[in-house]
Amino acid sequence: MNNKMLRLLALSLLLSLLLSAMAGCAKKPEKLSFSIATGGTGGVWYPLGGAIGGLITKNVPNTEATAESTTAAIDNLLLLTTGKAGMAFCYDYHVVWANEGKIQALGAKKPVRLVMGFYEQPLHIVTKEGTGIKTIYDLKGKRVSTGAPNSGTEEQAGYVLKALGIDWDKDFTREKLGATESVAALKDGKIDAFFWSGAVPTSSIIDLASTPGLKMVLVPIAGEDADKIMAANPGVFHKTKFAAGSYPGIDKDVETIGITAVLVTMDTFPADRLYQILNVIFGNLNELAAVWKGAAKLTPEKSIGQVTPDALKYLHPGAEKFFKEKGALK
Repeated sequence: MNNKMLRLLALSLLLSLLLSAMAGCAKKPEKLSFSIATGGTGGVWYPLGGAIGGLITKNVPNTEATAESTTAAIDNLLLLTTGKAGMAFCYDYHVVWANEGKIQALGAKKPVRLVMGFYEQPLHIVTKEGTGIKTIYDLKGKRVSTGAPNSGTEEQAGYVLKALGIDWDKDFTREKLGATESVAALKDGKIDAFFWSGAVPTSSIIDLASTPGLKMVLVPIAGEDADKIMAANPGVFHKTKFAAGSYPGIDKDVETIGITAVLVTMDTFPADRLYQILNVIFGNLNELAAVWKGAAKLTPEKSIGQVTPDALKYLHPGAEKFFKEKGALK
């Protein structure tokens, strides 16, 4: 073997060793573990967050997500913006307000980013026959739960009551209970009515409506009252209704107001990982439908289409890539 061949063999061996070393040094994607701040166990967000976390852990490499039970929206945003959660459920207007510094509990402006929209969330004012409550003004002098502390329900109840000149500290006896606790208290006669902002149907309210010997009543928010509330809280509510059959015993439409439930994260969440997560979520909607029936009809177009334009301005880059690829965004 001549010198030229020896040099070529040595160079080939050196190159092979170099490539092997480089391959050994290549880093795997860093493992990402985070919690999803959801809501109370009697609502929709907790089981939905758990299902999403399971899909992520099973299908997104080096990524693990778990659902965390909370008192919902504002609590979720506090956990998210302080780094104690990686994703959170809230409402579309919260995305805008967080970035504009308008959420008092958060203090300064926070770079919250939209991941996706889920569903319209009507505001329930729930009572039962025999309480004498037929309108929102009939809450005066009664025992009323305005939602768990720092929840979206409590926040929205405050907006509604203030707009109509009702003082929750003076005009009725106020309780601060989540959906499950409110249902139990109403059944036991410990309260006369409660507010709840949640998807239709909500499991705990199905339970209430199905209770033998009890006739559940949904108090309407309509007409001039709805207009007044929306004028006092621009960009928050839109008009909607509980369709007949939404819950057992609801045999005709009931007008109300609502908002849109969304999933959010911070601007620092890795864009490539978020893109993968959205592909997994929309590729496995049949599994989510086991805990939230609306998942069966969710599409990328519907997800984004029900979010306010102002909130879409804060769409996370990883989400923007996904929705553009699916044709839901231009």
